[in-house]
Amino acid sequence: MSTDKTPDILVVDDTPANLQLISGMLRSHGYKVRPVSSAALALQAARAAPPDLVLLDINMPEMAMRFARN
Repeated sequence: MSTDKTPDILVVDDTPANLQLISGMLRSHGYKVRPVSSAALALQAARAAPPDLVLLDINMPEMAMRFARN
């Protein structure tokens, strides 16, 4: 990660209150935050512009169903 740019954090959670709380805390410390509420949106966002860090809710039903089918 380059030290001359603001770190970019992708926050993924399907609970709106969690997204709001975590995003607000990170923004207040000067981070660029990209909150998304679904795994599909997270994958699109990460492909379009890879973040420096992903904070991920690992218990998201959408992804559990996707992996269960494979």
